[in-house]
Amino acid sequence: MRFSAIGISHWKSEVSIRELFYLDNHRRELLEFHTKDIPGGIVMMDTCNRTELYAFCDPEILISALCKSTNTDREFFKKHGYIHVQEDAYDHLYRVGTGLDSQVLGDVQIIQQVKQAYKKAKKKGLSGEFHQLIQSVFRAHKRSRTETDFGKGTASVGFAATQLALDHFKDLSKVRILLIGAGKMGKVSAKNLISNGAEHISVVNRTIDRAKQLASSFDIKAHAFSDLNEEIKKADLIITATGAKNPILHPQHFEDAGHPQLVLDLSVPRNVDPKVSELEQVTLIDMDSINESNKKALEKREKAIPQIQKIIEDEKGDFMKRVKRSRYLLPRIKEIEHRLSDITDGELDRVKNKMDQESYSQMEEVTRRIKKKIMAIHIDRIDQEFEKAQNET
Repeated sequence: MRFSAIGISHWKSEVSIRELFYLDNHRRELLEFHTKDIPGGIVMMDTCNRTELYAFCDPEILISALCKSTNTDREFFKKHGYIHVQEDAYDHLYRVGTGLDSQVLGDVQIIQQVKQAYKKAKKKGLSGEFHQLIQSVFRAHKRSRTETDFGKGTASVGFAATQLALDHFKDLSKVRILLIGAGKMGKVSAKNLISNGAEHISVVNRTIDRAKQLASSFDIKAHAFSDLNEEIKKADLIITATGAKNPILHPQHFEDAGHPQLVLDLSVPRNVDPKVSELEQVTLIDMDSINESNKKALEKREKAIPQIQKIIEDEKGDFMKRVKRSRYLLPRIKEIEHRLSDITDGELDRVKNKMDQESYSQMEEVTRRIKKKIMAIHIDRIDQEFEKAQNET
């Protein structure tokens, strides 16, 4: 069965389009229902920059399932999304896993997002070949970090947000900062801001306990969601990173602030109503406006791209060889094992009633060991046949 990858990402579609395909819990449940019969399982990637599906099936099956689950039109998806099959699909997954396809080249968060998608997919069931593929992607990512400069320096979206803040304010020590959302992006943002001199940070979250947990980790202030309006008025810099399905910040939230404010919306779907950008005292930057900020790190990463591509080719080649080997060996091994079992089971049945139980058990064990050794000889022979066939092609 062909390996397929379909998706929609920042490379081709702006945030207003991407958020139409965002997978909340309800949509994910629908998607799981519409893809439950796909042999080998499915991996669903959903981040602030992309929604992607990977499976061993025809891509039209994935497109149909995604559009049904998000109430979108197939032609609309094909206009804004992308479809990869076989070699292109494998290449795309490796590029995503290593960070070559990220908005910020080499983004350190992407591999964690792939791992989360893989973890969820495993619970639903994945084929052995799918497991091997994902493990190969993980090896390519690890090698890209240990054998090259691709992982040197910090160039995640959270770090890029900090660079934008520094470019805007120059000095963060006096800036009053409000984080809305206490998830991973909020945590990364807090860490980067503090390491760059920020001293006045507050966090607001719908769940106050989660806000307090983040606050205690970085010695910052936590506030209940009911304090949101008041905290917005005080803040010079507001960073939003929540899982809300619709905008939670609107123009009226900023009308009484009385001072200039920078708002960084790091969420998809967007947390901030685009009309906020029309306010004179507010500068709004969303995910589509974030530019690579760590120039030195990115220069190193760009120079390492040929090495990463070589690593991908190596790992993909090894994976494909293992797949071919399995497809060549397994049916032959099963056939030999079946024939051996027929012979040994038949011979054991002939003597079963002529021996006492202890002697018969010993005979069974000896037969099992002989069978195992014969199988090892055949597996080695078939493996050599496979290598010879590979060298001749």
